Amino acid sequence: RYGVLSLRFMQKSEGADMKTRVLVAFFVTMAMATGTLKAQNNPDANVQVAEPQYINSFYALTPNGNFIDLEYKNVAFRPKSWAVPGYASFKTVADFKPGQSPIRLPSNAQFVVRGRVDVDPAMVYELRLLKGSESHREFVLSQAHGSIVGGAVNPEEGAIPIRFEEYGTYSFRIIPAQPLAPGEYALMVRGRYSQLFCFGVDGGKQ
Repeated sequence: RYGVLSLRFMQKSEGADMKTRVLVAFFVTMAMATGTLKAQNNPDANVQVAEPQYINSFYALTPNGNFIDLEYKNVAFRPKSWAVPGYASFKTVADFKPGQSPIRLPSNAQFVVRGRVDVDPAMVYELRLLKGSESHREFVLSQAHGSIVGGAVNPEEGAIPIRFEEYGTYSFRIIPAQPLAPGEYALMVRGRYSQLFCFGVDGGKQ
């Protein structure tokens, strides 16, 4: 009799284990199905995009996800000042040759930079319009004007409004708020103004 009871107990235990395994398999299957449904509803969830290799290096981004190298310039700043009776101007500038960048982009160009940060990326990266001529380009870092009755300082001269989107795992896509007007431009990290990633716009979209 003891043997019969033990056999029945074992059969009940095996039955309970089987039910448990069936329930576990059911929930795993449901979880996998839910994950698949989410991926189908979000086709970009599993899309892998190429990202820049080096932090704080900027590239132009083509519509098919390829990168275009920008013109890199390491520049030195120097002060400029001039005065007339009762009025004076002072600015800190870097000027460099040639007058135009060899990299020409459309007015709707977008960019990418590797360097995901925990602060507003607008506080880290910026786009500036350069002053260009036939012989050289000029980047004005700061400019001040004054007279005997007061003065004004403009440290953001030439700043272009841009917005940011997360790109891949470690990068940002940089999108100018408005189509870029013809001219010469530079992307940079705030505080590293001697390291410029330059390009020019001739007008028109591509």
